Amino acid sequence: MVTLRGCARWAVFVLPVIGLAALLGCAPAPRPDGTSPRPHRAMASADGPVIVPPGAVLANPSDLDAGLRKPRHVLALSSGGLYGAYSAGVLDGWSRTGLRPEFDVVTGTSTGALIAPFAFLGSHYDAQSMKLYTGVRAEDIFRARAWITIPFRDALATSAPLKKLIESQVNQDLMAAIAAEHRKGRRLYVGTTDLRTKRTVIWDMGAIACRPPSEGSALFRDVLLASASIPGVAPPVPFRIEVDGQQVTEYHTDGGITAPLFVPPNVFMSAAPEPGEPPAFAGAGFYAIVAGKLYPDEGPVRRRILPVLGASTAALLAAHCRAELANMYWQARYAGMRYHMIALSQDAHIQPDSAVSFDQDLMKRLYEEGRRDGEGGPNWLYSPPALSPCDGDYARGSSRLRTMPTVPISVP
Repeated sequence: MVTLRGCARWAVFVLPVIGLAALLGCAPAPRPDGTSPRPHRAMASADGPVIVPPGAVLANPSDLDAGLRKPRHVLALSSGGLYGAYSAGVLDGWSRTGLRPEFDVVTGTSTGALIAPFAFLGSHYDAQSMKLYTGVRAEDIFRARAWITIPFRDALATSAPLKKLIESQVNQDLMAAIAAEHRKGRRLYVGTTDLRTKRTVIWDMGAIACRPPSEGSALFRDVLLASASIPGVAPPVPFRIEVDGQQVTEYHTDGGITAPLFVPPNVFMSAAPEPGEPPAFAGAGFYAIVAGKLYPDEGPVRRRILPVLGASTAALLAAHCRAELANMYWQARYAGMRYHMIALSQDAHIQPDSAVSFDQDLMKRLYEEGRRDGEGGPNWLYSPPALSPCDGDYARGSSRLRTMPTVPISVP
């Protein structure tokens, strides 16, 4: 059997290949009539028998805001592997200030999906979130497969340990608490990536929690598992659903592949003031917590295929995250909400071998770094990190350059 440390090293190869595939383009295959499939949302309704065990049924995206109370505080938690410990720490530190609001909407993808249920339920769940991110080891997340079987498998490791960990956290008390908040009009959304359409699927986790335990609990856990299943490292999760009366099986994987963080557009539209209303709620805010740095650490890259692919993928994923943060900035402004964003400081000297190494000491350091940032206000940035894909040297007219700081630009 390969060790988990060896699996993490293999991930350094697998993830760059994923990034290369994204760069080359992975457009969904057209339908027989020549049209492209539309993005969809997997939904579960609290008001009717929508779920067909053990899966979900596709529904109209407009259903995402059905019963949603007018959002005043919205939180988005990003992907980032073990850097999720930083996000959990920020929430803990923010709670200690006594200024953390109750969120009307919480979204999470990948590692952010694992934190999202605790963030949704409030500050008294911070201790459970801390335990999840500082008390686990690599073997609690993945179990590597035998070398000889890997070429015939869908991943380097099995996610059985992570599934067991999620089952230990998502119990009936947690489900009942989420269902109760859902009925009040609050919403918890988690994103996964559908491998068939290569697009984001948004799951209404509160509606799923409202289903009978025999249906809701298994689906709730499977969605969290799928959202946190890093492609190539953990296998995709199958979902049996019904589309136009036909039973099909979809395979879902890490939500961070297509959406490093997200908020359904319906949420911002619901938050926007109606004609005749004041321009914004007093104190209304959108909050984004980034699990990691906004820019990958600089450094020399050896001219070999794996280092080049690794550096390219790091740049790709970070740029994708910054683009989404900029996109949400304008949507928040449209909705009359003040934009808040926080990420691990560029000066933080915390550099794991890979985002899937899950080193316990590093995760504790990340948690403490986040807690300090949270207690500091938190240390929000009020503008996006970039409004252009060229967020370094915008243009070059010669080879004589000076260093430019990589800090968020000021936006009125």
